[in-house]
Amino acid sequence: MKKALPGKRFLAGGAKKITMELAQQKCTTYKPGSPPLTRKETMELLGQVAGWSLNNGHITKTFGQDDAASCIAFFNEIAALATEEGHFPDICMRESRFVDVSLYTYPAGGLTLNDFIMAAKLNGKQLTP
Repeated sequence: MKKALPGKRFLAGGAKKITMELAQQKCTTYKPGSPPLTRKETMELLGQVAGWSLNNGHITKTFGQDDAASCIAFFNEIAALATEEGHFPDICMRESRFVDVSLYTYPAGGLTLNDFIMAAKLNGKQLTP
């Protein structure tokens, strides 16, 4: 498999390069039986979503906000984006200042391209890291 170039990525299970930026893509419906990303693909894509880390097989990020009202507004933005994309993260508000987001494709039993598309789109909505 060829090494991914910056701004390029691989689809799960293959070496087909995609040149479109992650945030510009649309999540696709998961097809049952499709495999999750490989560890190599996961690590290549992780480098394209600033601030996200791999944690117990999920990609996670904490978004800081000014107060509880800002957290709730951001939570609602995430919910609206997830509904639009058809791919739903695990979301938790804590300490009235932080929104923790975790992405994982449960039907695939691992990470898929959809998780990284959502991470990139959420980075575009980020107010305070």
